[in-house]
Amino acid sequence: MRTLETVPLSRIDLEDRTFLITFMPDLEPLLASLKLVGLLEPIILREKRDETYQIVCGFKRAEALRALAIGEAAAFVYHHGELDDLQALLLTVGHNLTRPLNLVEKAQALEKLLCFGVSEREVIDCYLPLFALQPHMRILEQVVDLLALERRLREYMVRQGLSLAAAVRFIQLDKEAQGAILPLLTALRPGENRVKEIITYLQEVSLRDGVSISSLLTRGDIVELLGDLEAPLPQRIERLRRIVKKMRFPLLTAIEEKFAAYKQSLSLPPRISFHPPPFFEGEEFRMELRFKDFRAFRELTAKLHEIAAEEDKNTDPLLDLSRSR
Repeated sequence: MRTLETVPLSRIDLEDRTFLITFMPDLEPLLASLKLVGLLEPIILREKRDETYQIVCGFKRAEALRALAIGEAAAFVYHHGELDDLQALLLTVGHNLTRPLNLVEKAQALEKLLCFGVSEREVIDCYLPLFALQPHMRILEQVVDLLALERRLREYMVRQGLSLAAAVRFIQLDKEAQGAILPLLTALRPGENRVKEIITYLQEVSLRDGVSISSLLTRGDIVELLGDLEAPLPQRIERLRRIVKKMRFPLLTAIEEKFAAYKQSLSLPPRISFHPPPFFEGEEFRMELRFKDFRAFRELTAKLHEIAAEEDKNTDPLLDLSRSR
């Protein structure tokens, strides 16, 4: 039966990470709390055969106590034979379920459950739902595979709050590509959808052209935008998206740029929207007019007549765009 004791911090093995699932903890709130009122919740320890103690729950508390040079801690201590590995891990999991877990923490908990003898079937059926994950073997494999990523990449994923759907894109990259793309994403901090789009385009270009992703990222235009620290981040992210999209779809991008230039030359009022066929795969262009009354409608149609009258009757720019496909 566990006992409540006061344990010297020097006898707690802070390097024993057997039951650690926390990743990138924020110690500041805990440090402030300890300074104000001391330790509110005892650490849970298990006695080791060398008369030191192994942390079961409370790694953050122990680290914070050490940071504040506090020499002892209140702890619930389990002595020899009172708590096996799986029981200790389940205590850890249970305590951590009281807060949102990031993807890496979920991966570490699942891997430890498997290592301590819980069957894959039980992990899938019982523990994946506890971690708000779909109970499928593919999901289990994807989550645990995140632990093979280097620490800097895992830290980036956690800081950005990426979902599993975005995180698995990194698993699909080789180590060289992971190392090459990380500085780019760290510098620009694109949103999740942009991350997935950029990685997918780079993968497809690499496969099509037989060129490594790391080589693709040394292009002059990409290096240039990384060095352009004056431009706002959203603009730099959009420039990167256009660059990799143009690499992946050079013809489509050229047509899109041609259409954008033509649309700009028309000087349409804001209440007239002009749209090409989706992916320029159809033949019909679409124009929308927004108006509140018939007078506004007449003004917009008059503007369109004016634009049409100014167009060269011997050319058809929309037909030229269609032929470009």
